[in-house]
Amino acid sequence: MGIERRPEPALLVMGVLGSSEETLNEAGSRAEYVFGPLLRSTAPIPFEKFTSYYEKEMGPDLLRSYWVFAEPIARGALVEAKLATNRIEREMSIGNKRTVNLDPGLLTPESLVMATTKPYSHRVYISKAIYGEVAFMFRKDGGIDLLPWTYPDYSDSVVVDFFSRIRKEILLS
Repeated sequence: MGIERRPEPALLVMGVLGSSEETLNEAGSRAEYVFGPLLRSTAPIPFEKFTSYYEKEMGPDLLRSYWVFAEPIARGALVEAKLATNRIEREMSIGNKRTVNLDPGLLTPESLVMATTKPYSHRVYISKAIYGEVAFMFRKDGGIDLLPWTYPDYSDSVVVDFFSRIRKEILLS
C-alpha cells in the first residue's frame, strides 16, 4: 500500500515570448507583482530560429526568455499560476492579439512540467481547464531526457543548460 506524502515545493518557472524587450520588461514587472521576485532569467533569444507559429498573432521578430522565480510554490499551485498568467496576457493584449505569451511551469528535481490550456494525448488534465506537460525529465545520473513532444525552443542547449544549472544549484544543494 502506498503512503500519501506531500511533495516538496517546486520552483515556478516561466517560458516568456514577447513582441519586444519593452513587452518582456512590462510582463516581468506584472509577473513579479503576482509571483514575487525573479531569481534568474535568460537573455532574450530570437524566437524565429525555432518556429513562426506565433507570428500571425504576435508579429515578427519575437523574443523568447525563461524566468525562474525566487519563492518555491506548492506543486498544486500550477493551475492558479497559469490562470494568473492568462490574465496578464489578456491585460497586455492589443486588439484581441497577445503581445506576450507566458507559460508557467514547475521545476523539480525530477522534471520540468509546463502548464497549458491545450489538451493532447501526452498532457494530463489537472483542473480548471489546465493541463500539465512534462517538457523534460532529469535522471538520477544527472542526465536529461528530452521527450518526443518537447518543443524545439525547450530542447535548445542554452535552455536545457539553464534549467539544469538551476536544478543543481537550487534544488539539489
